Amino acid sequence: MKQILLTVILLFVLGGCAQKRHYYVLSAPHQITATDHRIEQVIGVEDLQVPEYLHEGRIALLQKNNRVIYLNDALWAVDMQKDLTDALIFDLQKSLPGSVIVHYPWESAGRDVDLVVRVKITRFIASQNEVYLDAVVRVGDYDKILSFKEPIESMQADNIVEGMKRAFFRLERAVTTLLDDIALSQKKQR
Repeated sequence: MKQILLTVILLFVLGGCAQKRHYYVLSAPHQITATDHRIEQVIGVEDLQVPEYLHEGRIALLQKNNRVIYLNDALWAVDMQKDLTDALIFDLQKSLPGSVIVHYPWESAGRDVDLVVRVKITRFIASQNEVYLDAVVRVGDYDKILSFKEPIESMQADNIVEGMKRAFFRLERAVTTLLDDIALSQKKQR
């Protein structure tokens, strides 16, 4: 009897210690509007460069002492570099309906690409109830440094992911605006 009771208690304790894991994606659909100007170009988008901590598969937090820690029960359901690249390509296709957007260089074989978009995300992390996204965007010869900060209600995974979605959407809008501005300046030069 003692052995059965001990086994039941052990199973209960071990079962209670097991954490339930939650999986997240960042590229959930959101409202995308097309630009007013019709850009008719072939635009290549290279793989986004992301910080090493986004390759870990877990949601990262930045502590006050600049130490990166990970939430053990909050995992990315997909590879973040691929997910963010695909999301940017998809949103550019919706935002710039007159253009052809391709994953550069893989989908551009046999096509002349008018512009290549390179995005290097240098910081994309939550800290002290805010999500920070810093990136360098290069389109052709144009460079733009972007920084976004999104407030979040708490440092819980659900809130962090929502803040990251909003910050990344702002980055996508900024890339679209930059492409639109470049196209307009090229039209004026002709």
